[in-house]
Amino acid sequence: MDLVWSQRIADAYPALFPRRLRQAHAALVSRAEEANPDGWPTPSDVERFARLYGVPRGTLGGLVGMLSRQVGCDRRAVWVDAVRDPDAATPHLIRQHDHKVVRAFGWFCATTDLGWLRLREPVLH
Repeated sequence: MDLVWSQRIADAYPALFPRRLRQAHAALVSRAEEANPDGWPTPSDVERFARLYGVPRGTLGGLVGMLSRQVGCDRRAVWVDAVRDPDAATPHLIRQHDHKVVRAFGWFCATTDLGWLRLREPVLH
């Protein structure tokens, strides 16, 4: 059963996400594996790669289990990292995002449920 679901999720990736976003995602994860202590992107990595590739930071963040929001008139983003702090990604917070972010976060959650995510040791940033 897991093999069938794994294949479905893998097949859906190019259909659900534009090429540029997939490229940003691959580059982000590859860089984090080499550069970060736990091998997973940080919020600042997401913002940097979103700017570099010209993709929405919310959707890119969703693909790596991070949700962002802006508080009030402040232009800075507040990030919730569902990888390092899963309890912080509440359904209420998830529903506040547009469908593209929710879809990206859902894809991330599905891959996590299948065991695709392997952190060395979570590090809080």
